[in-house]
Parts: sequence; structure tokens; C-alpha cells
Amino acid sequence: MRTFLNMSRPGNLSVKLPLSVLNTLVWRGLPTERTLAAPAVTRWIHSLRDSDQFLKESRVVLLGEVASVTVEHPLYDRLPEVPYQYRELLGCIWREPVTGYLAPGERARTLAALLHTGADGRAVTTELVARSGLDPRDWLQHLLSALLPPLLHFLYRYGTVFSPHGENAVVVYDARDVPVRLAVKDFVDDVNLSAAPLPELADVPADVREVLLTEPPAFLTQFLHAGLFVGVFRYLAPLCEQQLGIPEAEFWAMVRGTILGHQRRFPELGDRFTLFDLLTPRIDRLCLNRNRLHADGYRDRAERPHAVVHGTVANPLHAG
Repeated sequence: MRTFLNMSRPGNLSVKLPLSVLNTLVWRGLPTERTLAAPAVTRWIHSLRDSDQFLKESRVVLLGEVASVTVEHPLYDRLPEVPYQYRELLGCIWREPVTGYLAPGERARTLAALLHTGADGRAVTTELVARSGLDPRDWLQHLLSALLPPLLHFLYRYGTVFSPHGENAVVVYDARDVPVRLAVKDFVDDVNLSAAPLPELADVPADVREVLLTEPPAFLTQFLHAGLFVGVFRYLAPLCEQQLGIPEAEFWAMVRGTILGHQRRFPELGDRFTLFDLLTPRIDRLCLNRNRLHADGYRDRAERPHAVVHGTVANPLHAG
């Protein structure tokens, strides 16, 4: 854990610190350039939301990284090819807490919480459905309608993706525990832009474009596939079948239907649906274990690694 909340004053900013821990793919430090650019990235992301009627209507919460500081190492920062983790040792990012965005009666839980199962075998998802009083399918549709449209709109309209994995995506619920909207965090590390030239990206501020990574459109969709569909929904689908009586095939059909419904709402973006194809028959398989076992091992390297792509898997969102 490296993000700390103020429990006595929950409205205060949270604090994100670097850790000298190798977790999944990378050492969990704070890269100097991206850390310093955090407030600028936040201003740009917020400007997209504030100027877009759909995003304003969705009430998506973008937890801003409003201040940052970093300290250069007096020696390592001047050595060529120094391992990247030694350039990320000391810094801090101050982030807005979700509590300041909650209306009376609302509660926020990380997306990962839905997969948690108690000692009695009952999942948090099952408990929330019971509390809501809704039919399980209606509750699940509320969840999908809260999560997917803002993420899809950022992708299709602006060629911009977050990494909405179980920690970065936070679900906001109403007083009955019905999902109503999405909160997203971690902009500097996990916001990526389309490498394909899009008019909407022509005016990205220079200090933002310099630090955010760009990816080809076919790989940009992997942030939704890997972070959300594989990282969370792959486990949520069988859970819904076992505890809510919603077959896995129906679960994925509901996800696909939500994507197609969003596309029907914005027919003028038809070329983007093809460019950023989430419904392709197969998707690349990202293998973090191969990074550790074959590609990188535990050796030092000058730059942060990318996840190894090894083969493909069938896409459950494709209607074949």
C-alpha cells in the first residue's frame, strides 16, 4: 500500500508515495517527469470532461492529482543507463479523495471489492444485489451502465484510455447500493493516448503530451480488455453465474450490448468503433509472468518494461 488516506479528516487530499517494491511488471516508484506533470495532466483530463456534455451528464468522477513533488538523486540521475528504479526513489503526489464527490447517501467502493468473498462463501456482489432489492440482471445492468459509457467515450471521442483495473476504478452506489456512476484515478501512470493522429488530440498541451505514453489503436484497446474485461469481468462473470443465476454467456452478452448501445448513441463516431475495435474475434494475451520468467527476469534495465504479448485468446465480446 502506498496511497494514504486521512482517516480523521477524510476530505483532505490523499498522498501517493514511491515504494522500492517490484510488483507485477515494474518497480513502484514515482517517475520524475510524470510526477511533476501530474497537475497538468489532471487539468487536461478535467478540461475534456468539463467541455463534453455526455461526460458531464454521466457525472464521472476524475480524482485529480492536484500537486506533486519529486527529488532528483544527485548521482543516479546523472549516470547513463542507470536502472530506472533509482531515478524514482523520492517524490509525492497529492490526489483528491472520492469522499468530496459523494452526494448524501452515496458510498464508494473499489471495483475489486465486488470479487471479495467472505468466509461464508458469499460475495460482496451478492450482498449488494440483495440490499438493492433489484433483480440481479437489473443490478448488473446498472453496474455496466455506470462503468462502461464514460470509459468508452474517452476512448472513442478522444483516443484516450485509463487503466480501469480493480483498484483504479471505483464504483459509486446510491443509498440502496445500486451502482450509479464511476470514479477513476491514477492519471499519470495509467492514462495513454492514441498514436494515430486524431483532431481531438491536436491541442493536447505540450507538457502533457511529453509525459503520457502513446500506443497504436489496436493496443490502446488492451487497457480496457486487460484492465477491466480480463482483470475483473473474467472473475465477475462466473461469480454472477454461481451466486446470481446469470449464465456467463448472458453476462458477456450484456457487456457487449452496453458497448453497442453506446455506439448507437454516437453514430458520428462510426470510424472510431472500427479503429478502436473492442469486439474483434481475438485479443492479444498479455503475459506478465513471461516478463519475469523469460523476457526480463529480475535484471536491471534503464526503462520501464512493457508487458509481453504472447499469442491470442478468444474475445468473449465477439458475436461469432
